[in-house]
Amino acid sequence: MKPNSFLALLFTVIAILTIIVGIGMSFSGLLPPVRKSCDGYSLFLFPDEKKVDTEVGKGTLLKIRVINAGSFGDKYDVLLKGPEWTVVKPNTFGLKAEESKTLFLYVSPNIGNEGKYYVDLTVKSDCVSESQQIEIGVLPKV
Repeated sequence: MKPNSFLALLFTVIAILTIIVGIGMSFSGLLPPVRKSCDGYSLFLFPDEKKVDTEVGKGTLLKIRVINAGSFGDKYDVLLKGPEWTVVKPNTFGLKAEESKTLFLYVSPNIGNEGKYYVDLTVKSDCVSESQQIEIGVLPKV
């Protein structure tokens, strides 16, 4: 093979490979994203109490135990839906496989908030989500 023929062949192969890679990149946006497999992920929530009574102006602390019962570590976000006088800490955390953590739900109703309320607490990651509803009875100050 003559040197000119070899160079021509080499440049042709490089051009073909460049076109193939370019086509592959332009179609990559059309393919659905690869989703993480969620097999082996599991989560449980165990509140100390699902119903609590408190007085107006008095703070009450509830504990919620979170257990990663899965085979893998995971990062979680904590969502709280309830009255503005309820707060949960921490808001985000990570757990290794079979590890647990305690969340703290602080309840401190103001005057005029007597009655029955519900708090929905959700702990979720990309693969799992678990929720618990806690009933809060607010009694008048004694």
